[in-house]
Amino acid sequence: MHFKNCDNIDIVDSFIRIFGGMLADIAPHYDGVIEFRLLTDRDNDCQDIMGRIGNVVYFSEEEVSRIGLSDVEILASLAHEVGHIVYNTRNWDIDCEHRADMLAAEIGLGSQMISAIDKILKSRRYNKLTSKLIGRIHFLQNHMRG
Repeated sequence: MHFKNCDNIDIVDSFIRIFGGMLADIAPHYDGVIEFRLLTDRDNDCQDIMGRIGNVVYFSEEEVSRIGLSDVEILASLAHEVGHIVYNTRNWDIDCEHRADMLAAEIGLGSQMISAIDKILKSRRYNKLTSKLIGRIHFLQNHMRG
């Protein structure tokens, strides 16, 4: 697994430095390049926080700021998106979301992932996904207890 911070995003540099080796150990089956790119307001009609297309994680500094994610919540969210790439999950199916969330938990960011999901939930920007977001929180909480 190799990482490329295409737009020199500071938090992505930290993510790669702190978690890059752990992620490679957790997902040795993935030997591709994962790119990180900025998602600007001009190109973000849906006001996405972050997401992935193929092997690229897109990151909106503006939307992350609007929701108020802390740096560690951003790191957890980046790990979640990397989880979608390394496990090749492609949709909002709850099993796909759980698998991506687990990658964040496996590198020690489970509680930060819960906190990030909670802030996304409270932002009310994804009303149609409320039950799935709550389900993701419960899944992570149960996993962390066990």
